[in-house]
Amino acid sequence: MSTPTVTETTLDTTGLEFAALSCGDGDRDALLLHGFPDAPQTFVPLMERLADAGYTCYAPYMRGYGETERPPTEPGNYSPMLLASDVFALTGELDDPEPLVVGHDWGGMAVTTAAVAGGRGLGTCVSMAIPPNFWSQLDDYATQATRSWYMNQFQVPGHGEEIVRANDFALIERLWQLWSPDWNYDDDHLETVKDTFRTGETVEAALRYYRDFFDMFLPRRRSEQEIAGIEVPTLVFAGAHDGCIGADLFEGVTDCFDARADLEILHNAGHFLHAERPDAVADRILAFAD
Repeated sequence: MSTPTVTETTLDTTGLEFAALSCGDGDRDALLLHGFPDAPQTFVPLMERLADAGYTCYAPYMRGYGETERPPTEPGNYSPMLLASDVFALTGELDDPEPLVVGHDWGGMAVTTAAVAGGRGLGTCVSMAIPPNFWSQLDDYATQATRSWYMNQFQVPGHGEEIVRANDFALIERLWQLWSPDWNYDDDHLETVKDTFRTGETVEAALRYYRDFFDMFLPRRRSEQEIAGIEVPTLVFAGAHDGCIGADLFEGVTDCFDARADLEILHNAGHFLHAERPDAVADRILAFAD
């Protein structure tokens, strides 16, 4: 069997025009949303496997990344609620009325927020490397504050952008090594992601995600931060060796759902588990979505 071809495309929603990669020509659609510091290319091995199983896959550059349009970097334009609106807008452009929606890191936050908002037009969801109730649990896990040091650094305008760009985006490689210590990525792939961050104001947009996230959750009481009653079937992945968000934060994660929900802690994998173990991730997704 030949490897499915990956091509560049555009998903033109009523809000933003998204540059994207596509793969496959199956009857079912899959939307795959990346996180930080990342780009759609990291999804290619997973897209190829889903395409072999009968999916047409789309992996857009997230809001503000690469050649995707950028709204002004004003408070709220990169909030979880706006990311959820992008999920609805993107799935609305697909032919499948109930597509598979896969999100990693910030993409996972977008998918979960869309599901919390009712899940209109979503089929099966997959959230990787971030638990739905991440923020409400932060105070319960002392080691997570240490892992999340960069989030505080990103809150300072100018300083955050400087440390991301310093030494030819050395922070990206440092985070990849810390977060996925077993991932044997190649230099060409790292350079592809750096090229995304060199494009336009991708850095400013990427850091706005963190600032708008803090602005949304900091003023809320803990009881207002808790997530429950999600009614979209969801498979949640965590990497056992994730140096970004510890696997211990995923304990009890299925309690956030009224719908069918499974937790898969993937051994021998870190934060970028879909790139580290694409076959295992694809097999588990296909079994859950069947």
